Order: sequence, then C-alpha cells, then structure tokens
Amino acid sequence: MGRLGILAGAGELPHIGMKEALAAGEDPLFLSIIESEFNVGEYADRNLPIHIVKIGALLKVCKRHNIDRLLLLGKVKKEIIFKNLKFDLKALSLLARMINRHDYSIFKTVSEEFAKEKITIISQKTYLQSLFLPEGKYTKKSLNKKELEDAEFGMEYAQKIAGLDIGQTVVVLDKSVLAVEAVEGTDLAIRRGGSYAKKGKATVCKSSKLNQDHRFDLPTVGVETLRSMYENNCGTLALRTGETIIVHPEEFINLAEKLKINILSIGDGKLAKINSTYQKKR
Repeated sequence: MGRLGILAGAGELPHIGMKEALAAGEDPLFLSIIESEFNVGEYADRNLPIHIVKIGALLKVCKRHNIDRLLLLGKVKKEIIFKNLKFDLKALSLLARMINRHDYSIFKTVSEEFAKEKITIISQKTYLQSLFLPEGKYTKKSLNKKELEDAEFGMEYAQKIAGLDIGQTVVVLDKSVLAVEAVEGTDLAIRRGGSYAKKGKATVCKSSKLNQDHRFDLPTVGVETLRSMYENNCGTLALRTGETIIVHPEEFINLAEKLKINILSIGDGKLAKINSTYQKKR
C-alpha cells in the first residue's frame, strides 16, 4: 500500500485528520494548498506545498511520494477559479471538459482523472468519525412551535439548494427564506439573513445533498459559525445528523450553551421528540 496524502485547505480539519491518520498507523503527508494559505503548524516535516490550479504538477507529486489515496480536508474558496491564476495545461484540459463549474462537477472531473493514475480519493469521514453528532438536541433551552417549524422548513430547503450545488446553508424565519448561501460562504450568508431578522431570532439550517458523496464537501461548522450567528440575530442551528462535521464538538456545544444558541442534529426522528431530549455534552 502507498501513502495517504491530505490535500489541505484552510482551517483545523487537516490537522485533525493528520492526527487521526497518524494514530491509525498511517504515514501521511500534507499536500498544502498555497492558495488557501494553509498553516502547517507542527507538521512542517510532512508538508508538500502545491498549487491547486496545477493539477499536472499535483499528480507528479503524488507519484513521486507514492501517494495512492487522497483525503480532501479544509476550506478552499471557490472564487479562486474566477481569479487570474495560472492554470497548468492539465487543469485547463479538465476545465474544458466540465459541463459547468459547479463544485461537484469540478470534483467529479478531477477525481476521475486521479483514478486513471490509480490515486483514490477517500471519504472525508475516514479519519473524522469523532466530529459527527448523533441525532438529538445539544443545548438545554427548549424550542417553541414556531422555532421547530422553521427548523423543519429550513432543512428541507437547505437540502434542496445543496442538491443544486448552490450552497449548503439557508437562513429562515417564520417559514420564509432570508438568505441562501452561494459562493460567499456560510458566515456571510448568516450575516445577510440575520440582517432581516428584526422581529425574532432566525434559524440557520445546514445540510448535505441527498445521497451526498462523502469524499467531498461535507458540511462543516465550528465556533466561528456560532459567533457569526450570535452577532447576527440567529438563535438556532439545525444540522443533518451524520453528515455535518463539527470542529471540536465539546468546545462547540459549550459555546452554544453560553451564547444561548440551540443546536439540533436532525436525522429521521421527529423534531418534537428531538426537542424534548437534551443530550449530554460530548
């Protein structure tokens, strides 16, 4: 078996994945994306900086270091494809073959190219199992009927927009969509939606698409999500059970409690039952 490569964007997830992979006996390397300004921290001896727009060079690096599996972790801003960056010939060739520039079209085309070189992109869940919340409510305050209805309404729309490769987040109030996430990202969508919530606390709903490909772009939240919600009049965060990565779950839940933000992990169960059951902090 070859080595594991962690294609690393911004944030803490690549570091968590590295620690989990090392604990599992892997000999992983970071392929850190220069355009994402990844902070390699303590793993400088396991770091190979790469340009995400130079696919041919990335393939060569994988071959040179016997990397046969890739784990995609961390944030890569989609707007880099709209900037004046120097794509290599392989990247230009792949872009020309794509039917559109939606996130999944880009990923699917690139993953197929890697598969031709016997490099497999693996599930993001492989080394992040501790970062998913089981179904339940994770803060003490009960939600009223209107808040539960907004969570149910918003999750339906969040899954729909995820399925269209637009974004993964909607902000709702009184069964009305205040904001839909697009290329700007979750925090800015929260800011826009919250600015319209003058007569109550808005609900932020984040969902994967139906039949989400777990190798790529699983929804992710962290303490910055909560801070954005608190600063922008949003009082409930609803997530898809087993499909949403929580960066540092215990810290996340503790901060939500402090900020009086409701956290709902919604699976197939009834929302009213979930609301009545407070789960102990992890």
